[in-house]
Amino acid sequence: MIKARPEDFIVEEIASLPLVDRGEFRVYQLTKKNWTTPDLVHFLAKYLSISPKAIAYGGKKDKHGLTTQYITIRSQKDFSLEEPNFSLKSVGFMRRPMSPALIEGNRFRITIRQLKAIEPLLENLQEVETYGFPNFFDDQRFRGTNQELGFFADRVLRGHYNGALQIFLQSQNIKAADRKNKERIAQIIASWRNWEKCLELAQGLTEKRIFRTLLLRPDDYLAALEKIPREEISMAYAAFGSYLWNELLRRLLRAKIEDLVEVEAESGTFLFWHRLDEPTLAYLQELKLPTPAARMHFPDDFSRQLYCQLLADHNLKFSSFRTRALSRVFFRSFERRVLLYPRDLQVVSQGEDELHPGSKSLILSFSLPRGSFATMLIKRITLEG
Repeated sequence: MIKARPEDFIVEEIASLPLVDRGEFRVYQLTKKNWTTPDLVHFLAKYLSISPKAIAYGGKKDKHGLTTQYITIRSQKDFSLEEPNFSLKSVGFMRRPMSPALIEGNRFRITIRQLKAIEPLLENLQEVETYGFPNFFDDQRFRGTNQELGFFADRVLRGHYNGALQIFLQSQNIKAADRKNKERIAQIIASWRNWEKCLELAQGLTEKRIFRTLLLRPDDYLAALEKIPREEISMAYAAFGSYLWNELLRRLLRAKIEDLVEVEAESGTFLFWHRLDEPTLAYLQELKLPTPAARMHFPDDFSRQLYCQLLADHNLKFSSFRTRALSRVFFRSFERRVLLYPRDLQVVSQGEDELHPGSKSLILSFSLPRGSFATMLIKRITLEG
C-alpha cells in the first residue's frame, strides 16, 4: 500500500530555473496536498483575482501526495501565502514563464505499508539497481479516459467527430463522483441530436458552448469540438499517444524477453523482468522509443516494424497524425527511454508499520527523470516470486 496519507508520497520537482533579479514572471514554490495541479491553479486564479492565463506550470502533480513544484505568475506583486493544504513561496523572477522544458526530474520519498516482509522488496531493489525497470506510462496518465469507450484522439484521427464528442462528454462523467451528474450525462447521450434538450441538461461553460453551437449548426460536430478547452484536448491527445507507446513497448519486450511477469492495471498489462542477459540489457539500456506523430525517428528497423504493425492493427497510418481537425493542438513526437534506473536510491528506514499493527513498512527515496512514474518502480519492487 502507498499513499495511505499525503505524507507517505512526497514529490519534489527538480528544475533548472533561469532566475534573475527582476523579471516579468515571479517564480513560486508551490507545495500542496489534496489538490491536483490544474484544479489548484484554477482556484488560485479566482482566489488571487488574476487571469488563469497569468499562471504557468511545468508538470501536473498528483492529488494524493505532498508535492512541491514551481509555478510562475505574470505579475510583479508577491502573492506568497500559507493555507492548510497549500502554500506559495516566492523564490525570484524569470523572463519567461514556467514550462515542462525547465523540469529535469522529480525527487521522491515514498512509504510502502502493509508489508508481510521487507526482504523480498530489498532483493527486488538489488535487481532494479542492476537491470533497471520499464518506463511505462502508468495509470495516472490515463485519468479521465475509459478504454471501453475508446480514445477521444483516436476518433478525431479517423474523422469520427460525433463519436469524439460523445467520448469527451462521457469522460467528464468518469471524473464525476456523484451519481446525479453521471445520470445527467447519460440523459444527454440518450437525447443526442435533440440539441435543445441537451442544452437544457448542459452544465458548465464548455458543455453549454458545445450545445449552443450544435443548436445553430446541427451537424457540425467539428465546430462543437473546437469549444473544448485546449488543455483538455492536449491531455486527450497525450493519453492516446501514451497508450500507443505503452503498446509498442509491450510488443518489443515480448519479442526480446522470454521470462516476463505480467501485472494487470486499469490502463493495460505492465510487463516486468527480474534479470536480463547481457545483450538484451545492453540493447534496452540505450533504447529510446518515439511517441506517435506523423514524423518519428526510430532507433532501428525492428522497432519501426513493430510500430507499423501496431498502426495497422488500429487501422491508422503515419499520415493519420497529421491531423488539422483541431488546429490548436498537434501530435509532436519525442523520444522516451525504455529502461530506467532510479538515481540516488536509498532505503531511508524499515520496520513496523505504525498505521497497521503486525505489518511492516519501508521508506525509500530516489529521483527519476521528467515524465517517469515512481509508481512503476513501486510495482516492480513489490513483485512476488
